[in-house]
Amino acid sequence: EECDHVKKQYAKVIDAHACLGVLNVNLGDKQVKYLFLVTGCSSVGRLHGSEIQRITDVFTLFLEDSVDLDYVSEVRKLLCSGTFYFTSQVTSSEATAMQSASHDFDGDMVDLSLSAQLRYQGHRMDERFIWNHNLHTLPVQYGVDTSRWLVRISCGSVEVRTVYAGSYKAKVTVISRLSCSRAGTRFNVRGVDDYGEVANFVETEQAISYEKTMVSFVQLRGSIPLFWEQPGFQTG
Repeated sequence: EECDHVKKQYAKVIDAHACLGVLNVNLGDKQVKYLFLVTGCSSVGRLHGSEIQRITDVFTLFLEDSVDLDYVSEVRKLLCSGTFYFTSQVTSSEATAMQSASHDFDGDMVDLSLSAQLRYQGHRMDERFIWNHNLHTLPVQYGVDTSRWLVRISCGSVEVRTVYAGSYKAKVTVISRLSCSRAGTRFNVRGVDDYGEVANFVETEQAISYEKTMVSFVQLRGSIPLFWEQPGFQTG
């Protein structure tokens, strides 16, 4: 009832599947804030009771002055490229059915930034692969519980397939995670920086899930860890 009362005080703007966070742009004399919302997504499969969604469309909402910046349009274009993913929880009825059927359901939502090994060790996230981490900064400053209101997105690719071996059914997942630290074309970003971050670092995980058991194999790749310098080119 309290929620319904509050709703009447506001006008509906748009329906969204998820909230990515707030981008704060400094224009010198003022700061402009944009709220990024996922308005289009498609499911690529389920993993441990979580629905993996591919982002197909993003809407930006002006929180203060309406200023249309090319920079913000480019960020939105990047997010709509089809290479960003997030996870959402299944409905309570679906969760109950999956748990009773002894499927690969553990009750916790999967974080795509984490490999199975890190999840087993108790890690909650891997900031190297969370591309909207900076969009969470402003809501955190205002005391918003981002784990409840915002989602974390990863860049790369996700494939989920069901395989059968006789009467046994397992799920095969391949996830490639691109680091957000030094991404870019090899003509602009190469080698390693002063912090040990190599360009275009990618973690690819191949996992097989059967009931509540998972085996995982992780491969790493990236630019050669050397300092690069090329006359006439500014390489990061």
